[in-house]
Amino acid sequence: MTAEINDTMAAKTRVLAKSLVNTRRHVRLFNLTAIKKATSAISGLHDSRFRGRGMDYQESRTYQAGDDIRNMDWRVTARTGTAHTKLFQEERERPIYLLVDSNQSMRFATRGHFKSVVAAQIAAALGWSAVQQGDRVGIMTFGHGGIDILKATSGKRGMMAVIQQLVKADQAAAEQVPLDLALKQLRSILRPGSLVIIISDFYDLGERCKKHLVQLRKHNDVLAVYVSDPFEQHAPPPALYGVHSDQGNRIINVRNRATQKQLAQQQARQQQQLVDSILHAGVPILPITTERDWVNQVKQGLSRPQRAMQQWLKDSA
Repeated sequence: MTAEINDTMAAKTRVLAKSLVNTRRHVRLFNLTAIKKATSAISGLHDSRFRGRGMDYQESRTYQAGDDIRNMDWRVTARTGTAHTKLFQEERERPIYLLVDSNQSMRFATRGHFKSVVAAQIAAALGWSAVQQGDRVGIMTFGHGGIDILKATSGKRGMMAVIQQLVKADQAAAEQVPLDLALKQLRSILRPGSLVIIISDFYDLGERCKKHLVQLRKHNDVLAVYVSDPFEQHAPPPALYGVHSDQGNRIINVRNRATQKQLAQQQARQQQQLVDSILHAGVPILPITTERDWVNQVKQGLSRPQRAMQQWLKDSA
Protein backbone atom coordinates (compact mmCIF):
# COMPACT_ATOMS: atom_id res chain seq x y z
CA MET A 1 0.00 0.00 0.00
CA THR A 2 2.83 2.38 0.90
CA ALA A 3 4.54 1.67 -2.43
CA GLU A 4 1.31 2.46 -4.31
CA ILE A 5 0.93 5.75 -2.45
CA ASN A 6 4.54 6.66 -3.22
CA ASP A 7 4.05 5.84 -6.91
CA THR A 8 0.89 7.94 -7.05
CA MET A 9 2.60 10.87 -5.35
CA ALA A 10 5.60 10.58 -7.69
CA ALA A 11 3.30 10.69 -10.73
CA LYS A 12 1.73 13.90 -9.40
CA THR A 13 4.92 15.69 -8.42
CA ARG A 14 7.62 14.46 -10.83
CA VAL A 15 7.93 14.41 -14.61
CA LEU A 16 8.21 10.75 -15.60
CA ALA A 17 9.37 9.60 -19.03
CA LYS A 18 6.76 6.82 -19.15
CA SER A 19 3.85 9.22 -18.66
CA LEU A 20 5.23 11.54 -21.36
CA VAL A 21 5.55 8.67 -23.84
CA ASN A 22 1.97 7.65 -23.03
CA THR A 23 0.64 11.07 -24.06
CA ARG A 24 1.12 9.83 -27.61
CA ARG A 25 -2.32 8.22 -27.40
CA HIS A 26 -3.87 11.72 -27.49
CA VAL A 27 -2.16 12.64 -30.76
CA ARG A 28 -5.35 12.61 -32.83
CA LEU A 29 -7.14 15.00 -30.49
CA PHE A 30 -4.91 17.99 -31.17
CA ASN A 31 -4.61 19.77 -34.49
CA LEU A 32 -1.81 22.32 -34.32
CA THR A 33 -3.08 24.10 -37.43
CA ALA A 34 -5.96 25.20 -35.19
CA ILE A 35 -3.57 27.71 -33.64
CA LYS A 36 -4.37 29.81 -36.69
CA LYS A 37 -7.85 30.16 -35.20
CA ALA A 38 -6.42 31.10 -31.84
CA THR A 39 -4.37 33.84 -33.43
CA SER A 40 -7.32 35.19 -35.35
CA ALA A 41 -9.36 35.30 -32.15
CA ILE A 42 -7.46 38.41 -31.09
CA SER A 43 -7.08 39.97 -34.52
CA GLY A 44 -8.70 43.10 -33.17
CA LEU A 45 -5.58 43.76 -31.12
CA HIS A 46 -2.85 43.10 -33.65
CA ASP A 47 -2.26 41.90 -37.19
CA SER A 48 -2.60 38.12 -36.94
CA ARG A 49 -1.84 36.60 -40.31
CA PHE A 50 -0.96 32.91 -40.09
CA ARG A 51 2.71 32.57 -40.89
CA GLY A 52 3.72 30.27 -43.69
CA ARG A 53 6.47 27.73 -43.62
CA GLY A 54 10.04 28.77 -44.09
CA MET A 55 11.84 28.63 -47.44
CA ASP A 56 14.90 26.49 -48.05
CA TYR A 57 17.64 27.56 -50.48
CA GLN A 58 17.72 25.20 -53.47
CA GLU A 59 20.22 26.59 -56.04
CA SER A 60 21.39 29.67 -57.93
CA ARG A 61 20.87 30.22 -61.64
CA THR A 62 21.41 32.96 -64.22
CA TYR A 63 19.18 35.97 -63.67
CA GLN A 64 16.13 36.13 -65.95
CA ALA A 65 13.80 39.02 -66.66
CA GLY A 66 11.07 39.17 -64.01
CA ASP A 67 13.11 37.57 -61.23
CA ASP A 68 12.81 39.25 -57.81
CA ILE A 69 15.92 41.41 -57.37
CA ARG A 70 15.72 40.80 -53.62
CA ASN A 71 16.80 37.20 -54.30
CA MET A 72 19.96 38.15 -56.14
CA ASP A 73 22.93 35.95 -55.26
CA TRP A 74 25.60 38.65 -55.07
CA ARG A 75 28.45 36.28 -54.20
CA VAL A 76 27.95 34.11 -57.29
CA THR A 77 27.35 37.23 -59.39
CA ALA A 78 30.64 38.74 -58.22
CA ARG A 79 32.55 35.49 -58.78
CA THR A 80 31.22 34.75 -62.28
CA GLY A 81 30.62 38.25 -63.58
CA THR A 82 27.09 37.22 -64.58
CA ALA A 83 23.94 38.11 -62.65
CA HIS A 84 22.58 35.15 -60.67
CA THR A 85 19.46 34.77 -58.53
CA LYS A 86 18.64 32.33 -55.74
CA LEU A 87 15.88 29.74 -56.07
CA PHE A 88 13.99 28.55 -53.00
CA GLN A 89 11.58 25.73 -52.28
CA GLU A 90 9.02 25.63 -49.50
CA GLU A 91 10.21 23.90 -46.38
CA ARG A 92 8.39 20.60 -46.04
CA GLU A 93 8.76 20.26 -42.28
CA ARG A 94 7.70 23.18 -40.14
CA PRO A 95 9.87 23.81 -37.05
CA ILE A 96 7.82 23.74 -33.84
CA TYR A 97 9.48 24.86 -30.62
CA LEU A 98 8.14 24.06 -27.16
CA LEU A 99 9.26 26.68 -24.65
CA VAL A 100 8.68 25.03 -21.26
CA ASP A 101 9.00 26.75 -17.87
CA SER A 102 10.78 24.75 -15.15
CA ASN A 103 11.13 27.57 -12.64
CA GLN A 104 10.53 26.94 -8.94
CA SER A 105 6.98 28.31 -9.07
CA MET A 106 5.96 25.49 -11.44
CA ARG A 107 6.58 22.87 -8.74
CA PHE A 108 3.45 23.63 -6.78
CA ALA A 109 -0.08 22.26 -6.26
CA THR A 110 -2.96 22.48 -3.82
CA ARG A 111 -4.79 19.69 -5.64
CA GLY A 112 -4.12 17.41 -8.58
CA HIS A 113 -0.67 17.43 -10.18
CA PHE A 114 2.20 19.89 -9.97
CA LYS A 115 2.01 22.60 -12.61
CA SER A 116 5.39 21.34 -13.87
CA VAL A 117 3.96 17.86 -14.46
CA VAL A 118 0.92 19.17 -16.34
CA ALA A 119 3.14 21.47 -18.42
CA ALA A 120 5.45 18.59 -19.39
CA GLN A 121 2.52 16.35 -20.35
CA ILE A 122 1.00 19.08 -22.53
CA ALA A 123 4.38 19.70 -24.16
CA ALA A 124 4.83 15.99 -24.90
CA ALA A 125 1.32 15.59 -26.32
CA LEU A 126 1.68 18.61 -28.61
CA GLY A 127 5.12 17.37 -29.62
CA TRP A 128 3.72 13.99 -30.63
CA SER A 129 1.00 15.77 -32.61
CA ALA A 130 3.63 17.78 -34.45
CA VAL A 131 5.59 14.62 -35.31
CA GLN A 132 2.38 12.97 -36.50
CA GLN A 133 1.71 15.78 -38.98
CA GLY A 134 5.28 15.64 -40.28
CA ASP A 135 6.81 18.64 -38.53
CA ARG A 136 10.10 18.97 -36.68
CA VAL A 137 10.03 19.47 -32.91
CA GLY A 138 12.51 21.30 -30.74
CA ILE A 139 12.44 22.37 -27.10
CA MET A 140 13.82 25.03 -24.81
CA THR A 141 13.53 24.60 -21.05
CA PHE A 142 14.37 27.44 -18.69
CA GLY A 143 14.59 27.83 -14.93
CA HIS A 144 16.57 24.73 -13.91
CA GLY A 145 19.96 26.28 -13.47
CA GLY A 146 19.84 28.06 -16.82
CA ILE A 147 18.46 27.62 -20.32
CA ASP A 148 18.76 24.47 -22.44
CA ILE A 149 17.94 24.29 -26.14
CA LEU A 150 17.35 21.22 -28.28
CA LYS A 151 17.05 22.18 -31.95
CA ALA A 152 14.05 20.97 -33.94
CA THR A 153 14.37 17.40 -35.23
CA SER A 154 11.87 15.23 -37.08
CA GLY A 155 10.53 11.80 -36.24
CA LYS A 156 10.21 9.63 -33.16
CA ARG A 157 13.92 9.94 -32.36
CA GLY A 158 13.61 13.72 -32.12
CA MET A 159 10.54 13.43 -29.91
CA MET A 160 12.27 11.03 -27.52
CA ALA A 161 15.07 13.58 -27.16
CA VAL A 162 12.43 16.19 -26.26
CA ILE A 163 11.06 13.86 -23.56
CA GLN A 164 14.54 13.31 -22.15
CA GLN A 165 15.01 17.07 -21.94
CA LEU A 166 11.71 17.50 -20.07
CA VAL A 167 12.70 14.85 -17.53
CA LYS A 168 16.19 16.30 -17.15
CA ALA A 169 14.85 19.80 -16.51
CA ASP A 170 12.49 18.50 -13.83
CA GLN A 171 15.28 16.65 -12.03
CA ALA A 172 17.62 19.64 -11.94
CA ALA A 173 17.70 22.19 -9.14
CA ALA A 174 15.34 25.06 -9.90
CA GLU A 175 16.71 28.56 -10.50
CA GLN A 176 14.53 31.50 -11.47
CA VAL A 177 15.03 32.53 -15.09
CA PRO A 178 12.65 35.18 -16.50
CA LEU A 179 10.78 34.39 -19.69
CA ASP A 180 12.23 37.37 -21.54
CA LEU A 181 15.75 35.90 -21.33
CA ALA A 182 14.54 32.60 -22.76
CA LEU A 183 12.69 34.40 -25.57
CA LYS A 184 15.78 36.43 -26.41
CA GLN A 185 17.88 33.28 -26.76
CA LEU A 186 15.17 31.50 -28.75
CA ARG A 187 14.95 34.36 -31.23
CA SER A 188 18.65 33.91 -32.02
CA ILE A 189 18.09 30.39 -33.42
CA LEU A 190 14.50 30.52 -34.67
CA ARG A 191 13.76 30.34 -38.39
CA PRO A 192 10.91 32.36 -39.93
CA GLY A 193 7.69 30.38 -40.28
CA SER A 194 8.15 28.47 -37.03
CA LEU A 195 5.50 27.79 -34.41
CA VAL A 196 6.40 28.63 -30.80
CA ILE A 197 4.31 27.20 -27.95
CA ILE A 198 5.11 28.71 -24.54
CA ILE A 199 3.98 26.58 -21.58
CA SER A 200 4.32 28.36 -18.24
CA ASP A 201 2.62 29.91 -15.23
CA PHE A 202 4.17 33.22 -16.37
CA TYR A 203 5.20 34.24 -12.87
CA ASP A 204 8.50 35.70 -14.06
CA LEU A 205 7.72 37.52 -17.30
CA GLY A 206 10.60 40.00 -17.23
CA GLU A 207 10.56 43.59 -18.40
CA ARG A 208 11.26 42.92 -22.08
CA CYS A 209 8.89 39.97 -22.54
CA LYS A 210 6.33 41.91 -24.59
CA LYS A 211 9.04 43.30 -26.89
CA HIS A 212 10.40 39.84 -27.68
CA LEU A 213 6.90 38.42 -28.25
CA VAL A 214 6.03 41.22 -30.67
CA GLN A 215 9.24 40.56 -32.61
CA LEU A 216 8.59 36.81 -32.65
CA ARG A 217 5.10 37.28 -34.05
CA LYS A 218 6.38 39.23 -37.03
CA HIS A 219 7.62 36.04 -38.67
CA ASN A 220 6.19 33.18 -36.58
CA ASP A 221 3.05 31.88 -34.89
CA VAL A 222 3.06 31.99 -31.11
CA LEU A 223 0.72 30.42 -28.54
CA ALA A 224 0.86 30.87 -24.75
CA VAL A 225 -0.39 27.93 -22.64
CA TYR A 226 -1.08 29.34 -19.18
CA VAL A 227 -0.90 26.61 -16.49
CA SER A 228 -2.24 27.55 -13.06
CA ASP A 229 -3.42 26.02 -9.79
CA PRO A 230 -6.96 26.89 -8.60
CA PHE A 231 -5.41 28.56 -5.54
CA GLU A 232 -3.78 31.09 -7.87
CA GLN A 233 -6.93 31.95 -9.79
CA HIS A 234 -9.58 32.75 -7.20
CA ALA A 235 -9.53 33.88 -3.58
CA PRO A 236 -10.18 30.68 -1.57
CA PRO A 237 -12.64 30.57 1.34
CA PRO A 238 -11.08 31.24 4.78
CA ALA A 239 -9.46 27.99 5.94
CA LEU A 240 -6.20 26.13 6.45
CA TYR A 241 -4.89 24.75 3.15
CA GLY A 242 -2.43 21.94 2.66
CA VAL A 243 0.06 22.73 -0.09
CA HIS A 244 2.51 20.47 -1.93
CA SER A 245 5.64 22.16 -3.22
CA ASP A 246 9.18 21.21 -4.14
CA GLN A 247 10.22 22.12 -0.58
CA GLY A 248 7.72 19.65 0.87
CA ASN A 249 4.25 19.83 2.40
CA ARG A 250 3.13 22.87 4.34
CA ILE A 251 0.03 24.71 5.57
CA ILE A 252 -1.19 28.11 4.35
CA ASN A 253 -3.47 30.00 6.73
CA VAL A 254 -6.08 31.96 4.82
CA ARG A 255 -8.27 32.70 7.82
CA ASN A 256 -7.27 36.30 8.41
CA ARG A 257 -8.31 39.21 6.20
CA ALA A 258 -4.75 40.45 5.67
CA THR A 259 -3.75 37.17 4.03
CA GLN A 260 -6.91 37.12 1.93
CA LYS A 261 -6.25 40.66 0.73
CA GLN A 262 -2.64 39.86 -0.10
CA LEU A 263 -3.66 36.82 -2.14
CA ALA A 264 -6.33 38.76 -4.01
CA GLN A 265 -3.86 41.52 -4.88
CA GLN A 266 -1.29 38.99 -6.07
CA GLN A 267 -3.86 37.23 -8.25
CA ALA A 268 -5.06 40.51 -9.78
CA ARG A 269 -1.48 41.61 -10.45
CA GLN A 270 -0.66 38.32 -12.17
CA GLN A 271 -3.73 38.51 -14.42
CA GLN A 272 -2.92 42.08 -15.41
CA GLN A 273 0.67 41.16 -16.26
CA LEU A 274 -0.59 38.37 -18.51
CA VAL A 275 -2.86 40.78 -20.38
CA ASP A 276 -0.27 43.56 -20.64
CA SER A 277 2.74 41.43 -21.59
CA ILE A 278 1.23 38.57 -23.61
CA LEU A 279 -2.27 39.26 -24.86
CA HIS A 280 -1.42 42.83 -25.83
CA ALA A 281 1.59 41.48 -27.73
CA GLY A 282 -0.89 39.69 -29.99
CA VAL A 283 -0.27 36.24 -28.52
CA PRO A 284 -3.36 34.12 -27.74
CA ILE A 285 -3.58 32.55 -24.30
CA LEU A 286 -4.83 29.01 -23.74
CA PRO A 287 -5.69 28.76 -20.01
CA ILE A 288 -5.19 25.40 -18.26
CA THR A 289 -6.06 24.68 -14.63
CA THR A 290 -4.53 21.74 -12.79
CA GLU A 291 -7.81 20.73 -11.13
CA ARG A 292 -9.34 19.62 -14.45
CA ASP A 293 -8.29 17.12 -17.11
CA TRP A 294 -5.70 18.91 -19.23
CA VAL A 295 -6.48 16.79 -22.31
CA ASN A 296 -10.02 18.12 -22.66
CA GLN A 297 -8.92 21.65 -21.83
CA VAL A 298 -6.29 21.66 -24.60
CA LYS A 299 -8.67 20.01 -27.08
CA GLN A 300 -11.46 22.51 -26.38
CA GLY A 301 -9.07 25.45 -26.26
CA LEU A 302 -7.61 24.68 -29.68
CA SER A 303 -10.99 23.97 -31.27
CA ARG A 304 -12.71 27.00 -29.71
CA PRO A 305 -9.91 29.43 -28.88
CA GLN A 306 -12.04 32.54 -28.86
CA ARG A 307 -14.47 31.09 -26.33
CA ALA A 308 -11.61 29.87 -24.11
CA MET A 309 -9.98 33.31 -24.08
CA GLN A 310 -13.21 35.16 -23.52
CA GLN A 311 -14.09 32.93 -20.59
CA TRP A 312 -10.63 33.39 -19.11
CA LEU A 313 -10.83 37.18 -19.45
CA LYS A 314 -14.27 37.13 -17.84
CA ASP A 315 -13.11 34.99 -14.93
CA SER A 316 -10.01 37.11 -14.36
CA ALA A 317 -11.82 40.46 -14.53
